[in-house]
Amino acid sequence: MLPLVALVMVAAGIAMWWVGRVGAIVADRAQASAAADAAALAGAGADEAAARALTRRNGGVVVSYETAGSDVRVRVRIGQVSASARARRSDGAGAGGTAHGLAPALRAALARAQQLLGRPVPIVSGYRSPETQAALWSRRSANPYPVAPPGTSMHERGLAIDVPADFVDRLLTVAPQVGLCHPYPDTDPIHFEVCRR
Repeated sequence: MLPLVALVMVAAGIAMWWVGRVGAIVADRAQASAAADAAALAGAGADEAAARALTRRNGGVVVSYETAGSDVRVRVRIGQVSASARARRSDGAGAGGTAHGLAPALRAALARAQQLLGRPVPIVSGYRSPETQAALWSRRSANPYPVAPPGTSMHERGLAIDVPADFVDRLLTVAPQVGLCHPYPDTDPIHFEVCRR
């Protein structure tokens, strides 16, 4: 009887170790995936240096970073697990799908800004569906900028955009004239929204 009990205890110990190992791998995969998403967005919104810096803050390392046209592709490794993500940098308010869902007031402000600047306003993030906002909220710890809880973001109303970090100063030169406010200059400098009256 004693050998049988010992065998059952050894089998239970091996099973517990295996469950713990699988759980750790699943957690590492989720963390690597979130870090890759954040790095790709940082690369699309700014540059490779921003993507690498954010990945380091998330406990990982960028294995590869490439740009193909307006696409940024990033592969990130955390521990023994790696994940890939892709983000697209818009070349203007009408490019890609970034202007889809924007409210008329924001479209008008962007059109006026384009006239004054002599070029389209690049949009990294525009309208967000409730599902998209909820997904961003669930991964907010991996985002370099604050994320509003679902149901509270101006993005969900089509009244806000995020622009590339290197475009912020340029947009600020015309923002007051076109009705765009810059409500969080210290914590969320890439965020602009239609000024509320």
